[in-house]
Amino acid sequence: MDFVFLYFMITLSVANATLRGPQVVNGNEGESVQITCTYHMFFRNYQKYWCKGKNRSACTILVKTQGSEKTISEGRISIKDDKRVGEFTVTMDQLTLNDQDMYWCGIIRFLMDLQIPVKLDIFESHQLLPPVTDNLSVQEIRKNNSKYHFIWSILRWIFFVILLLWGIVAMRI
Repeated sequence: MDFVFLYFMITLSVANATLRGPQVVNGNEGESVQITCTYHMFFRNYQKYWCKGKNRSACTILVKTQGSEKTISEGRISIKDDKRVGEFTVTMDQLTLNDQDMYWCGIIRFLMDLQIPVKLDIFESHQLLPPVTDNLSVQEIRKNNSKYHFIWSILRWIFFVILLLWGIVAMRI
């Protein structure tokens, strides 16, 4: 059993569900958007960031938290970490068509950052945003996310133990 493969499997099963955010965000040229990424409370004291780029390993960090819950701004982009609820919010003001790209919500960790992709689509100012098809309120979404995080917080450790035992057994064979 290759140690790298085992490490990769454990990392996927335990770590990647600890950070969530929208897959696609729509905005109008000249206006603002807010992107909220939620994380497991274990990571509340870790530094969070927002980066831009097609590839997660080569994205450019645009703004990052400084350890407190203060809003940090870099030009038209700001980030605020709400450690009480386990989420950080990125605000991009005065959107331009050039802002349309792939972005990443990220948490700085030793060896491997946690990241999730967010596609930002910008519509020209005379176009309307596509219609919203679901009627879920923010509270309902947070409630659903809370249930998901609770269930996953239990299941991921079960998966971790299974993978660990599988790795130990495979090394003995």
